Amino acid sequence: MNVYLVNVFSLRILEEEIEKIIGESKNIIRMNMEEITIEDIISECSYYSLLDEQKYVIINNFKLNKENSKIEDYFKEPNPNTTLILIAESVDKRSVIYKTINTKGHVIQIDEIKDINNKINNYAKEKGIKIDYLAISELLENNLNNYDLALNEIDKIAIITNDITVDVVNKYTTKLISEDNFDFCDAIIKKDFKEIDRHLEEFVSIKGDSSRLIAFIALLASQYRIIYATKCLTGSSDQIAKQLNLHPYRVKLAKEKGYIYSKDEIQKKLLDLCDLDYQIKSSNIDRNILFKIFLINI
Repeated sequence: MNVYLVNVFSLRILEEEIEKIIGESKNIIRMNMEEITIEDIISECSYYSLLDEQKYVIINNFKLNKENSKIEDYFKEPNPNTTLILIAESVDKRSVIYKTINTKGHVIQIDEIKDINNKINNYAKEKGIKIDYLAISELLENNLNNYDLALNEIDKIAIITNDITVDVVNKYTTKLISEDNFDFCDAIIKKDFKEIDRHLEEFVSIKGDSSRLIAFIALLASQYRIIYATKCLTGSSDQIAKQLNLHPYRVKLAKEKGYIYSKDEIQKKLLDLCDLDYQIKSSNIDRNILFKIFLINI
């Protein structure tokens, strides 16, 4: 069955994986699940071309839920001339859709890079860029260990020089997250709307590309994940901190902030942040408007 389920944390790596599947083919159709129905996907995949050539149908923002379970009907008699690529922000391995694709199709799931420093170094080499490991560490620290953002910074610096050192990184890049950002993040988690309003005006007034907002979303999501973990795990702050490889004080703070949330509410916040991140990267809607909509609904 020519069906792929793809769940990758990095947009760059996602495109690399898709290129491996489609090769040099130009017969590609891209669709967004938020703009179509499951019937649209089935219809497109089932259509037989008169030229009998392989077609690649790529579906962004696919969700493995009951509303999309009708895709199972297509799986029973898939078109051999169609390769269906379902890109999901999250994967529920208990779902029937996942189990079918995992058994009969292909699942590509990458949620981390085990040796991110070497991967960045290899990327630089391929581009003819010399970069030392201290510079890589500085870039990752400045960009919350976000692989895509670090590569974006390398691409920008390479316009100026192909020899990237720590001094070059410090000269031409800035840290995306400041102390004010941590205070802003804290206000959002506490639902302190007075503080949110105070930080928001300054935050959206800073011009530039979307990298700063994407990094802030990553910071906020990381805080929600810690809160969720502390609600799921039992034991003292020291015991939980050991399991999560965190300082006990961070766990203590997460527990205190988590009192106003249920587990389901935190899960919803994390999904909302995934959607926000995707919309900022893929839509033409003003990113600050999208961010404000998210804040209204916290």
